[in-house]
Amino acid sequence: MSAPRTTAPAPALTPGEVELILGDPADPANPYGYAAAVARDEADAFPEELCGLLFEAGFHLNYLPREWGGTFESFDRSLTLVRAAARRDVTVMPGTMFSIIAATCLQVHGSTAQREKVARILREGGAVAFAMTEADHGSDLVSGALRLDEEGRLHGEKWLVGNGNRAEAVYVVARTGARGPGAFTAYLIDTPRGTTPEGLTRLPAPRTDGMRGVDLATLRFDGVRAPSGARVGKEGEGLEVALRAQQAVRLMSMAGSLGIADTALRLTLDFTATRRFGRTTLDATAYARRECAAASAALLAADAVATAAARGVHVTPQAYSVWGPAAKHLVAEATQDVLAHCSTVLATRSVLRGQAPGDGVFQKLRRDAAVVRVIDASPYANLRSYAAQLPTLITATAAGGPAPSVEAVFDLDAPLPAYEPARLDLLVRGPDP
Repeated sequence: MSAPRTTAPAPALTPGEVELILGDPADPANPYGYAAAVARDEADAFPEELCGLLFEAGFHLNYLPREWGGTFESFDRSLTLVRAAARRDVTVMPGTMFSIIAATCLQVHGSTAQREKVARILREGGAVAFAMTEADHGSDLVSGALRLDEEGRLHGEKWLVGNGNRAEAVYVVARTGARGPGAFTAYLIDTPRGTTPEGLTRLPAPRTDGMRGVDLATLRFDGVRAPSGARVGKEGEGLEVALRAQQAVRLMSMAGSLGIADTALRLTLDFTATRRFGRTTLDATAYARRECAAASAALLAADAVATAAARGVHVTPQAYSVWGPAAKHLVAEATQDVLAHCSTVLATRSVLRGQAPGDGVFQKLRRDAAVVRVIDASPYANLRSYAAQLPTLITATAAGGPAPSVEAVFDLDAPLPAYEPARLDLLVRGPDP
């Protein structure tokens, strides 16, 4: 089932068009440049103007399926588009893309009416929040305590809810059973713009060191009614579908890492080309050349892995429970390597908040990268998810048998099959192709 499209989709943007729309990043007067990003960061300010400009250009339609009125074509295209915007300020991603988790959940098990509602909100530039994590339990999701009582009312708190203050609807995973992964059910709760349902309190979330100004909230449910038609899918499948949907978020977080690495390397190479060192420029010295080469190699590795992962979710979505964590981990760690090598070359200017390349944006890049590294799953949670599947993978590989072809993943000219989020799985049930 899909929500019927009520408006014609806007023409699809390209990364080059995003760069042109946002203008010269080095221009200190550009409201979409580095200086503006640093100023927002200092003020813990949400990127209102930047998100507004991208909304006007149809950037937010990039992750919505065409039958919802979006311009989504493939994840490798979306990856490059989001990467282009993240080069300016990775905080634009939560401002425009946080609804991707809830949207994917609705694609997998939402009713026609629920899909129509969410499609309309997102087409119009609104937000749908995703509420699953709780402060007392972190990544131990099966210990979640927010519950639905016998009268159909929600009680408990959800923590670090993206777009929790702005959302017009909230997809919330609530406990409806005693124990185990099947004890959770999803509900879509209306939170119309400018209003708050009875019993719901939106509280400030803890401030973050990076991606400052991002809209995060703690949502407290004190008897919020889940009306008839609010339940999404079947009882007991809420946690499973939410975890499957989060695999798409890992792709977009990789786009954020790549955007950060792009900007760090761009700033560093520009600096080495103009900075005098004795009778030559810094880029002619062996040490600087070696560090920049190492940073470039790390970025190329991250680029190749992220691109393969973005194409792989189309070709072998059933294997993405392994591919996703592996790719997310490598791309995040490679980005840290890029920043480390660039920091060595920039030296003192890597720690200055002024009179530094990019108007001091390098410090912001390092803080933002640390947040992106944990935004959908911490490195430990990623590795734990991967390691838990190794026994099954080893057994399946030893048993042999056919595996689907992955040639299209690595042939960039090969057409990709349609993205089918319903085929995402929590476990690889055969050999890793």
